[in-house]
Amino acid sequence: MIDLSTLLAESKLKLNIPSDIKKIHKAFKKSGKQLFVVGGAVRDAILGKSPKDFDLATDAKPDEVEAIAKKNGLKSHPVGKQFGVVLVGGHEIATFRKDIGKGRRPDAVDFTDIKGDVKRRDLTINALFYDMDKKQIVDLVGGIADLKKKKIRTVGNPDERFDEDPLRRLRALRFTGLLKGKMGKATWASLKKNSDISGVSGERIRDEFIKGIKKAKLVPSYLKMIHKLGMFKQIFPGLSVSPSSKKTNNYKLQIANMLWTNGADKVKGKLNSLKYTNQEVNDIWFLMVMRLPGWPIDNLPMIKNLQKNVKLSTADIKEWSKMNNNKNIIKIWNHKLSVTSKDAMSKGLKGKDIGDYIKNKEAELFSSS
Repeated sequence: MIDLSTLLAESKLKLNIPSDIKKIHKAFKKSGKQLFVVGGAVRDAILGKSPKDFDLATDAKPDEVEAIAKKNGLKSHPVGKQFGVVLVGGHEIATFRKDIGKGRRPDAVDFTDIKGDVKRRDLTINALFYDMDKKQIVDLVGGIADLKKKKIRTVGNPDERFDEDPLRRLRALRFTGLLKGKMGKATWASLKKNSDISGVSGERIRDEFIKGIKKAKLVPSYLKMIHKLGMFKQIFPGLSVSPSSKKTNNYKLQIANMLWTNGADKVKGKLNSLKYTNQEVNDIWFLMVMRLPGWPIDNLPMIKNLQKNVKLSTADIKEWSKMNNNKNIIKIWNHKLSVTSKDAMSKGLKGKDIGDYIKNKEAELFSSS
């Protein structure tokens, strides 16, 4: 077992560990195995946030993890056993490892110790381990100092780290935006030299980009970095992108605003192919349609019918209305249809004339209200 006394950072940390993880930790300790909280939970705790997810790392090999779980009456599931990951009590436990191959799913893994494990991690601020016994952080890469300085840099050689998983290039930008921080010189130079994420699945790019918008302290700065590196061509291939100067963290509003010049229908088709959900596509398309000059007012019955299928809130629409300096957007959203086919038929109208009457009358009532 590695002597951690020489590796422990000076910094103490009070991290509230959930009771079920304490139980798992006790079982591992009883079996003479190490178990650490690692990554995001440690980073968030240092930043004063309450972690929601706890990733765990151990020196026990996957078979040993399963044996410990069984011996202590804990449910386990080999979700990624070939990659050294076993689910215990609903928590992913990863064996210290070094990856062989590239990408999110390496070709194979070779088990190692904590020193070897830290080398495969992406950023120094995400390579922090928490010793639950000593209530102390294990920092082998200067992650605590980087976090205090809000400095984003890779663990080791940035070219190698990004080559292992190209999505890390976009991930580095997300954390820079999250901390409103500054990229390390070598890390930024590597991104400027190569910002390619073309081999990454559309779903992973979508997820990472949305997280970036939702978490950024200043969204325009985050989007500006992406623009500087020419990455929008890979995030929204085939579409023209105008980086937004709006500060909102609402990703649907940001995307609708950035892609406005392409037209609603073209954006709708493209987002479907880029693995955005049907609901996201419908909502973004609806926002773009609501922004069209005149058209929504002239087609109120249709717009109000489409409105039934979106998952946008009144707060979202208010913000969209302000973003576009267009009071009609929120007015249309709140508008109640009042003209019926009976009204049209009472005028002796039939067929297509009924629909035209309803549409024109609604527009007239809307404009006079």
